[in-house]
Amino acid sequence: MKKLITLALLAAMGLALAQTPAGGEDWTIGDDQGVSVSEEITVTIPVRYALHLTEDSWVIDLAADPFPSAQSDWSVNSERMPEEACYLVPKAIKNVDQLRAYLAQGGVLKPAYNYPAIHDYNDDGKISNDEKGTVLCLNKKILQKFSNNPDGWQLSVEVTSSDTDGFGVFGLGDKVMPSGPADGFTTTTLPYGPDVVAQGQGTTGGWLDDLIVEGFWFDGTEAAGDYDITVTFTLSSL
Repeated sequence: MKKLITLALLAAMGLALAQTPAGGEDWTIGDDQGVSVSEEITVTIPVRYALHLTEDSWVIDLAADPFPSAQSDWSVNSERMPEEACYLVPKAIKNVDQLRAYLAQGGVLKPAYNYPAIHDYNDDGKISNDEKGTVLCLNKKILQKFSNNPDGWQLSVEVTSSDTDGFGVFGLGDKVMPSGPADGFTTTTLPYGPDVVAQGQGTTGGWLDDLIVEGFWFDGTEAAGDYDITVTFTLSSL
């Protein structure tokens, strides 16, 4: 068996050598100080871009039973990321700027248990203004990217659909991991983009991960119906 394996390896090496263009030869005879010969190696590396998305679909069903509720409250002061689930946005918050300000100031998002969002959180038999509101649903995934272009790279996102609006607010955040910059966007109309959400000088240094957080905020402007939305990530040169 060992002889067969050795013969197979030699045959494979012989085939590889036969398929490799032959170069010149180098020889010399030295004295008692020693002798040296050298070779030249030519390496060709093509430009390559590659992407791997760890999750290629997301289904949101606001009529589902059970409802896709978060398990606990969340705020930016939490020591964890928000869940892949739905939260209540308080009734007083009417637009994206107000929502950003509310979250930046440590505002709490409670689990949403239904659509539209309303729940007696303190079990007092009454519904206060902060116990009803709109619904924000979140999803997380990892986008892994590879670029060996020495001139740099950029990641852009384009959102398309057969519908132009009616789905509320769609938002996407991109964070280059583990401690890189973050960027993103929100839109209420489609098509949107391409929008550059990450870029870098030189190569990616191997596979470089981005945390992608997507959200639909059903802010009350959404219309009943089924929506199919495509999010396209593109990696290219600067």
